[in-house]
Amino acid sequence: MVGLLDIAPLTEKVAVGGAKVEVFGVSAKGIVSLLSRFPEARMLMTGKDVGVDRLMQMSGDAIAAIIAAGIGFPGDEAQEQAAGRLSVEAQADLLTAILKVTLPNGIGPFVEKLTALGAIVGNVAEVSPKAPATKSPN
Repeated sequence: MVGLLDIAPLTEKVAVGGAKVEVFGVSAKGIVSLLSRFPEARMLMTGKDVGVDRLMQMSGDAIAAIIAAGIGFPGDEAQEQAAGRLSVEAQADLLTAILKVTLPNGIGPFVEKLTALGAIVGNVAEVSPKAPATKSPN
């Protein structure tokens, strides 16, 4: 049987300044951190239509944080500062690769899975056993 340690993470190498930077998919922990810090990132992860122009309007701090998370250093201030100093083209290349490896099937299928999970969790809460109603004697 295959265990989680046997599965190689999906990665991509991105050329930046003559070097290759390895990009990983952002983990659930990284996504939660990003969503709590940056409302703009919520649009990406909740399946809202986010065009290239909207991506470029996101704050530089959010972009740098996404890049740091995507290279395996979520919340690392030094990595975020380094990402913030990259050219816009390098940032766009890294963001494209990060989204590709984080959500290899796209944002739409990811949102569908979250919606289905929410429905399951909601149904579990609805069918959970409740204490039987008691009648008080009059």
